[in-house]
Amino acid sequence: MYRKIMGVAQHVLPEGADDLVAAQITRIQADGGTIVSEEWIRKAIWTLKNQGIYANCKFLGDANMGVKLDASGVSVQTLYDLSGNNNDATSGVTVNNQPVWTANVQGGRAGLVFDGTDDVLTAAIGTLSQPNTIITAIKNTRTVFTVTNVFIDTTNAVNRLSMYAQQTSGVLGASAGTDGLSATAIGTTAQILTGLFNGASSVLYKNGASILAADFGAADMTGLSIGDYSAGGYPYEGSFFPVIVINAALTTAQRTALETFVNAYYSIY
Repeated sequence: MYRKIMGVAQHVLPEGADDLVAAQITRIQADGGTIVSEEWIRKAIWTLKNQGIYANCKFLGDANMGVKLDASGVSVQTLYDLSGNNNDATSGVTVNNQPVWTANVQGGRAGLVFDGTDDVLTAAIGTLSQPNTIITAIKNTRTVFTVTNVFIDTTNAVNRLSMYAQQTSGVLGASAGTDGLSATAIGTTAQILTGLFNGASSVLYKNGASILAADFGAADMTGLSIGDYSAGGYPYEGSFFPVIVINAALTTAQRTALETFVNAYYSIY
């Protein structure tokens, strides 16, 4: 369904979605943040609502949605959460800990560039029980793996939900108390990674294809770390695009719809 605004055809958002978009834009601007692309915010919320999973979304952040930059207009202090929960991801108080907002990283779109040393964004997302789904798109630039490259990690003293590239080998893995390693090297091209964490049936996908199925263990999320192990010491080197955390196990149709949506925007595969 479409409508025309100033002669341009646009999606008509599902009921209530217009208000959600407006509320998030107002909140970000009131905080001194920058709306990078209102249209991308609208499309992301529309897609999640259309798939019936927006209510389960606990974090929705993207370099092309809303960010708060430091005085230089480069380093990212806040990656805003557009899920409606306001679980914004923030960096340390110094520029050294802040990723860099960078234009034209992938498909003509912006990305958040992490230096592989101490850049990290963290968010308190509350305790979320299994099952969970994490979808992200990254562009790794590390070629020598002397340390593990942790993309996404969740805070839990007993079990952790993580997606990473293993040290020395550089192959993709996932964990939730028990490590699982695929035979797939991460490489340096952009890719969409999806982790479905269901305890006894956990799956890691790369660009829509399953690359690892194992029992990663059953774990709950209590916090989100983007670009490092939440206890520190395994920094990510490369770019981040969207980060979507959903407190539900997506169906194949839902997962494919979101991966296709992200891919169409960033031209990843």
